[in-house]
Amino acid sequence: MRPKKNISTLKLHHHKHTAASQSVRIAPPKEVLLPMTMHAGAPAEPIVAVGDYVRVGQKIAERGEKGFSSPVHATVSGTVTAIEPYTQADGRSVQIIRIESDGKMEKDPAIKPPVANDVEEFLEVVAESGIVGLGGAAFPLWGKLAAVRRNQIDTVLINGAECEPYITSDHRMMVEHSDLIVKGVEILRKWMKSKRFVIGIEDNKPDAIVKLREAFAGDTSVEVLPLPSIYPQGAKQVLLYNVTGQVVKGGQRLASLGVIIINVSSLAKLAQYMEDGMPLIDRIVTVDGSAVKEAKNLVAPIGTPIEHLFEQAGGLNCEPGKVLIGGPMLGIAVKSMSEPTQKATNAILAMTEKEAKTFEPTACIRCGRCVANCPVSLNPAALARAAELEDEDQRFIRLQEYSIGQCIECACCSYVCPAHKPLMAQNLQAKRFVKKYKAEHTTEGRN
Repeated sequence: MRPKKNISTLKLHHHKHTAASQSVRIAPPKEVLLPMTMHAGAPAEPIVAVGDYVRVGQKIAERGEKGFSSPVHATVSGTVTAIEPYTQADGRSVQIIRIESDGKMEKDPAIKPPVANDVEEFLEVVAESGIVGLGGAAFPLWGKLAAVRRNQIDTVLINGAECEPYITSDHRMMVEHSDLIVKGVEILRKWMKSKRFVIGIEDNKPDAIVKLREAFAGDTSVEVLPLPSIYPQGAKQVLLYNVTGQVVKGGQRLASLGVIIINVSSLAKLAQYMEDGMPLIDRIVTVDGSAVKEAKNLVAPIGTPIEHLFEQAGGLNCEPGKVLIGGPMLGIAVKSMSEPTQKATNAILAMTEKEAKTFEPTACIRCGRCVANCPVSLNPAALARAAELEDEDQRFIRLQEYSIGQCIECACCSYVCPAHKPLMAQNLQAKRFVKKYKAEHTTEGRN
């Protein structure tokens, strides 16, 4: 079933400068920094020591004890030089493993194609792959596929929307590796028993649409669906509605509707892993922005310092006003060029001072633009007022009343606000407050 009307929010300037740029594999950097938190869930736990020699694909950190986690693998061959705390661009203090590369990219001899005889074994080998959602959420892939234990997954939505400006990582994956996407569908068909596959691609990627339609010609279970080029088309709630007409409610899992959504690059990496046993150790990263000399798509080891990627793109043509990991809507600004790429890093952008200019927030004029452009019909202005209440009990009640948990953190509200209010940032803080409030009061109730 196709919905009568698409959710439509923002028409952004695409800036897809690298759409036709073949991805290029870079030489390994001198060092990689691998955080233990490159995924949703519990941090991975190191199983190597300083001084150990490691090879490409070797597991260096196990899944965390809490179960919902993902392992980390060496992305270069070389020596572990440190296992230490590190403050990320988002302000979190995490543990990292530093590996000094020997430049050889020597492969771990233990790597071989995994074998699975039933669904449980399949989920276990996927868990060991270290593959997470490569579109940004970094949800462990095995956790998403494990929904098959509780629900019949009839429809798999493959997310090739890539709606943020500049980023063309998924685009190049679809054009260059359509064979892996075909193999990925066959893997899910075998283990998930799904009958319908829909690959949603924004219509500003006509070559990817043609390529995948050719790849799946004759397979009536797979639909390659062009979607309007609007933001945030790739958000799961928006993609779900625009493809199926279904609405997922607060706290409801997609799997309860018989649907799961998988990023197209995650699917391709799954196919590669099942074929040769190499876990997630690299990915395509778009390097772009007005301060970059040569915009490119680069295949880089995870953990590569972003300064190395800028060097591979010809360097910078000026001192940047802002450097982002990710796109301009949801990307995180970094303070240091030594910040490493992570599993979900699909782009790094360097902007000139002019483009990076920020504005001081002013008073809300109650124009309603944030409400009109919220893809899940929230009232961001009301949420902002609720978040400013000093009484914590009242703050919690009001935030719940205005459905703060439904915010999909797309930043549409911040983008359209004429008062330049940091509405999405306020929502993020409000969601953290609600989570903390619930935890504290649940504990009090038990005591």
